[in-house]
Amino acid sequence: MDEKKEHFFARHLEDLANRAYQGNYPVFTDFMTTKEYGILNKSKGQISGVTVVCWGGHEDCSHVIGGFFPADYLAEAENLFPVVCIRVQPKNKKYAQALSHRDYLGAILNLGMERSKIGDIRISGETAFVFCKKDFASFVIDNFTMVKHTPVVCELVKAGELPPQQYEEKVHSVASLRLDNVVAAMTGSARKKAAELITQGAVTAGHEERTSVSFHCLDGMIMTIRGYGKYKLEVLADSYTKKGKQKIKIYKYM
Repeated sequence: MDEKKEHFFARHLEDLANRAYQGNYPVFTDFMTTKEYGILNKSKGQISGVTVVCWGGHEDCSHVIGGFFPADYLAEAENLFPVVCIRVQPKNKKYAQALSHRDYLGAILNLGMERSKIGDIRISGETAFVFCKKDFASFVIDNFTMVKHTPVVCELVKAGELPPQQYEEKVHSVASLRLDNVVAAMTGSARKKAAELITQGAVTAGHEERTSVSFHCLDGMIMTIRGYGKYKLEVLADSYTKKGKQKIKIYKYM
């Protein structure tokens, strides 16, 4: 995002905050890019009269919407976000292809949907769960009928029906919690390659793009690495190797 677009988005956030404050009702962004989330996060201290909350439909979601809430609405903030989840299943499981996140996203965007209206896509076996803006749910359900060569059917997910996130778990040891060490462990690559990914802007941690190899990673941090996937970091407290390396557990999202 160039400087002009950053300035425009910052002004857009100011307008949303003013609408929420003056109208005394919640106002929301679309699903934000990493850059946009960073701008919102930096702007929080300059926004008065309302509270900023971010939510993507589930606590593990990477793509989130920003909400501006007057005090009267804050207690019910998460329930007020215009986000729904759609279950996508093959019509005939026997003949269904193995489909990836990219397959589902590409098929939805081919319907003419804007990326900013679609949040996370979670895959569980042969089923995908698509988070999207509430106003576009009917369009997706009516028109999202094919992923590659697999016919699919869609329906809204009721509260409590979303399955637990599935992970692939691995334990590693790192010299420190510097970002390059953690990225190297997650990708199974050398620190030099990890450093290249970081400086090229391919790594986000805590919803923000991180370009410093020495950034200190925190326990529970959600990270995405372009070309490799999405991860969650668990620091195993007081657990070290004989050489003094910190043990960590890496959860790779399936």
